[in-house]
Amino acid sequence: MSYTLGLLFEYYRYRHDAIVRVYADDCLVDELSLSSDINMKCTNNVDPLVNRFIGPTNETPVVLPPVVFIPEKLFLFEIDERHLCNRIRIEVQNDDTNYTNGFMTEFSYLKFHNIFLLPNCLLEHDNWMRLRMRLLKNKGQSDGEGFPRHLLPHEVTLQPDPRQKNEGWQGHILGGSFSMDIPLSRKHGVIHLGRMTPGRLEFNGGFSRVLWAFGQLNTST
Repeated sequence: MSYTLGLLFEYYRYRHDAIVRVYADDCLVDELSLSSDINMKCTNNVDPLVNRFIGPTNETPVVLPPVVFIPEKLFLFEIDERHLCNRIRIEVQNDDTNYTNGFMTEFSYLKFHNIFLLPNCLLEHDNWMRLRMRLLKNKGQSDGEGFPRHLLPHEVTLQPDPRQKNEGWQGHILGGSFSMDIPLSRKHGVIHLGRMTPGRLEFNGGFSRVLWAFGQLNTST
């Protein structure tokens, strides 16, 4: 089985391109050279599992559905499951500042909004619907954990740690060069980011909205 890793982040470029390398275990998946800023955009917060044929737009509507702000680019990487045994590692090379004589007023940085891992079958709208029907019966179970799974803040190891005041990795400015290590686990025959806990799975359709907003959710079937 193949999987899709998604990275959603803002980027502020100062003078030089930041380099982002993605590894699955010790296999290099891809290298990105970030040559321009990645800003936020406004998009309709449409649920594609309810409103299948309403397309995403960057215009703010006067009425519902509500809008959300997300980074203007989504990076997707296809990874074969034989390379998904232990961890995902993201290395960022980004020593781009105006540091002089002990002072720094400008620097390049990334701000991650989401990191997710999905089986490739979930690039198809109909498979989200099947998953929803299968797992909906578990909704409200006290021992349930969402699938596809959101990473928890403590599950990402940053080296060296560029955060301040013990902030999480998500939604905070990360400047300088650093790496992010994310453990992998397997449950019900599927590979997940982070450490899954025992118990049932509950449906989490949030990532279908991300794919929809970037035109990556196939609705042709």
